[in-house]
Amino acid sequence: MPKDSRNPRNPPRPVQHTPLIADKLIAMTDQAPHPAPDSGAAPSATLKQKVLVYSTLAVSLLLAIGLTTAIGIRWMNQRTPSSIVIFHANAGLIDAVIQISGDNEMHRAPVKIQQNADFATPIFLEPGAYSFTVKKAESIVYQDQMYVAEGCRYDVDLKHSPTP
Repeated sequence: MPKDSRNPRNPPRPVQHTPLIADKLIAMTDQAPHPAPDSGAAPSATLKQKVLVYSTLAVSLLLAIGLTTAIGIRWMNQRTPSSIVIFHANAGLIDAVIQISGDNEMHRAPVKIQQNADFATPIFLEPGAYSFTVKKAESIVYQDQMYVAEGCRYDVDLKHSPTP
């Protein structure tokens, strides 16, 4: 015989309230209104508290999505230099300045030759035509023009280069 839900021997179970995220967060931070000591009801978040919690969660989610999108767009549009020009010098050229200018009148910041293990000064560049001038105490030590191809390495020896 099938069980009848209206049978007095099997009364229907009361529906239990499942706490919402806002209720859980407010209870964890102890911001929930406390019930009267004699009432057996569990504390429930007020509408104002729920709106505050859900709006904070929504704003945080939108910020995370927006920042991730902005970083992704910047990363996709970023060009990185793929070629390298290495100037090999000697101790006499410490603090000499390498001035670089490229096609389209693009000028890079001057680079100083500094003392390191082998007096090598690497400069990363995008493909294109460049002119290089190395000056030490206002006198030109080296001057040349070259086309830098993509993904290539160029070594410029300043140790034995004559002054033009």
